[in-house]
Amino acid sequence: TVITTIYGYCELVLDILGESNPEASEQTRRIIAAADRASTLTGQLLSLSHRAAQEKVAVRVADVIADTIDFIRPSVSSGIRIFRVLNAPDATVMAVPAQLFRIFLNLFLNASQAIGDGDGTITVTLDLPENKNDTYLDQNPDSLLVTVRDTGKGMDAETAGKIFDPWFTSGRKNGTGLGLTVVSDAVRELGGTIRVDSEPDKGTTFSLLIPYASFGSLPEKS
Repeated sequence: TVITTIYGYCELVLDILGESNPEASEQTRRIIAAADRASTLTGQLLSLSHRAAQEKVAVRVADVIADTIDFIRPSVSSGIRIFRVLNAPDATVMAVPAQLFRIFLNLFLNASQAIGDGDGTITVTLDLPENKNDTYLDQNPDSLLVTVRDTGKGMDAETAGKIFDPWFTSGRKNGTGLGLTVVSDAVRELGGTIRVDSEPDKGTTFSLLIPYASFGSLPEKS
């Protein structure tokens, strides 16, 4: 592909430059970063317009969360701490694993961008709706509750009401305007719902209700 070619030539340039021209090396790395963003955007566009049918299987949500955290940790600010609160650690949902990974990847990246380069926390929680005193949750008793909360800058009500619209951005650096649309569409495909609660300077919480397949145990990963 074109992007793969860009990667290849950039790697060759970096090898040739070595440490002889730090400024040129830095500019080349920025080209690679731009290609990364282009690749992500292309994938999200394809997901929106040509989503292929894939077989859903029982997926342990805690495993996908762990894989996603491992994937993003090198790219988030060193001041951001990521916590897991797993009150339903063995809960499974019927999903395409890559689809579930895409949901968490976009939510975690959104939370990271909301915090920025400063210190902050991202907390992901797995729980049962029955453990919460919330009318919204009471209407979905057969679902797994997943929340992703950040301590970032938060949003006002007007902004929060638009974040799932295609191409809408809140002005965050490197935002494509597609990430949360992809999340919303993917959650609906799972038969679930998503809600956002946010206030300026008080962070943001995304609450997902996804129909569960089981709360029993699955074999541990080998």
